[in-house]
Amino acid sequence: MGRTTELRRRLVHRWFSGAAGGEDLAGLRAAFRELEQVRNADGTYELLPGPGRAPVRLVIDYETEELRRDLVFFEQGEQALFRDLAAENPRLEEQIAAVTGLVGPAPSGLTFITDRDGTVNNYCGRYRSSVQSAYNAILLTRFVRARARSAVILTSAPLESFGLLDLSVMPDRSIVMVGSKGREFRDLQGERYEVPLEEHKQDALREVSRRISRLVRKPEYEDFSLIGSAVQFKLGQITCARQDTYGSIDPERSERYLATVRSLVDEVDPEGAVLRIEDTGKDIEIIATREAGDRDFNKGDGIEFVDRTIGLDLDGPVLVCGDTASDVPMVDVAAERGADLRVVFVTPGNDLKEEVTRRSDGRCVFVDCPDALVISLGTLEQGK
Repeated sequence: MGRTTELRRRLVHRWFSGAAGGEDLAGLRAAFRELEQVRNADGTYELLPGPGRAPVRLVIDYETEELRRDLVFFEQGEQALFRDLAAENPRLEEQIAAVTGLVGPAPSGLTFITDRDGTVNNYCGRYRSSVQSAYNAILLTRFVRARARSAVILTSAPLESFGLLDLSVMPDRSIVMVGSKGREFRDLQGERYEVPLEEHKQDALREVSRRISRLVRKPEYEDFSLIGSAVQFKLGQITCARQDTYGSIDPERSERYLATVRSLVDEVDPEGAVLRIEDTGKDIEIIATREAGDRDFNKGDGIEFVDRTIGLDLDGPVLVCGDTASDVPMVDVAAERGADLRVVFVTPGNDLKEEVTRRSDGRCVFVDCPDALVISLGTLEQGK
């Protein structure tokens, strides 16, 4: 999947310049064939962690399906991809009509703010292999160039090493990339900005990061760096996967890994004065502690930081897109600024729909999958 990143970046560049795919498209075909050849009869794959360790059985539907869709897009055309997706999603046309009906009348020069995974990028069971598909990058870039004055992708994942910048295949200078819930971002000129942490907290996180890096290089732990959320070194937080949505790790091993990470953190911060641990059952979150009375930094704070730093025109027309409750603070920030607000969420959850409807004063649409949103945006033309 890592090898496909540069192939896809070049294919996106070629598409916008009107050139054929050539060797890069052949490279995608080869990657797809390689994955198909090692698929088990039940549709799963085996990750081989190393000598003496049992294989980890994986489902990699995202990786193979996004490759297949890229090949349909480049070899058969955009309409063929649309038909392909419509066959899988019976409500696709209905939801496209709803999104274009909401966003289409917005003036050109709107501010576009969106989450990534589960919103404009199909969900992947493994963070490190969730490389953006080329068709997705083309549709999003086309919308941004046609309708957006400023555009932001904001995610809780790190910005780089290994982060959002490593997984994106959109053209440079097309969108502001924001990581760690908004604590760090790169602007369109490539300049990097961050919300600084207190030095003693940053030092503690760096030391824990070094120890975890060493830990997951050991043969008995290396598969934890590849499943689910993997290991993410964010600004102000570290995420370590101990399980994924498919239950790929033996539960007893997962619990032992949790205990090992807890012990490692205790060695660095024995009093728990600087760091705290939250366990979701799948991810171990190591978070810099708050000062008394403070709340955790959220995506709304991140949008305000980006706005203060480079300006996002939040007083004009704004489109906010998300898929979970963690994205609602972005809606709040836009609504508080009195923006001409439009909101699209990818969610089946009624509770979240009610919350978003209330926060957006009813100027919202809900869709079932990221493709419905991305195709809708990709079809909107300037001035329409």
